Amino acid sequence: MKDRLLGDTIRQARMDNKMTQEQLAEAINISPTHMKHIESEHRKPSVDVLFSLADVLNFSMDAMLMETQSTDHAKRVNEINLMMSKCTDEELDVFLAALRELMKQKR
Repeated sequence: MKDRLLGDTIRQARMDNKMTQEQLAEAINISPTHMKHIESEHRKPSVDVLFSLADVLNFSMDAMLMETQSTDHAKRVNEINLMMSKCTDEELDVFLAALRELMKQKR
């Protein structure tokens, strides 16, 4: 993992969600000081805290841990994943059909 990737990703997602460090700390039930140390990467979050951060900030764990694509692209993919996880099977079928058609047009 690239240096500062975790802290920078958390900070950017927090700001995108218009939250202060204090608000985020309260939302995941840790102290504001602990949150500050996590963002500055002076401390590593526990697995539980990491999952809470992903849940509250609305993005997947791999977005926090791996830099594979642009941040904007990763945000879009994560938003789609989160929305799809709340869909019914029928809604997923519609989405999948639309995506297949879109990909055909791309070729």
